[in-house]
Amino acid sequence: MPSTAERIQKFGFKRWYERTLIESHAYLVTAFLGMILAFAAIELIGEHSGATHLLLGVVAAVVGTAIVGFGIQRYYRIWMLAESFGDRATCPQCRTYAAFNVTAASSAPDEDAATAGSTWLKVKCRKCGADWTM
Repeated sequence: MPSTAERIQKFGFKRWYERTLIESHAYLVTAFLGMILAFAAIELIGEHSGATHLLLGVVAAVVGTAIVGFGIQRYYRIWMLAESFGDRATCPQCRTYAAFNVTAASSAPDEDAATAGSTWLKVKCRKCGADWTM
């Protein structure tokens, strides 16, 4: 899977930012669907008419809860990475937004799982040539 820096170089910052926010919100929708599954399973447990329905309800509740936990965690991490970079995407000299080339990036072993504070990019403005760290 390409790193954050490679994806920004490939798509440009604005498209990367948009795609990243869409991806994070897809995880949020997945978490809501998991919550619906968990609530439906609790309803099934409440109506237990036999051991099979009870077991099915418990398994579905556990799976739904796991989906909610995973979805919320991924939503938050991806969203925070995008927001962190979005806040620092303006050139400090000419105030141009998202017009830069990536010159260096952090060497985090797993950038997808990295938090916004541990991932950084060194960038150079296309308009004025200023360097800064995102």
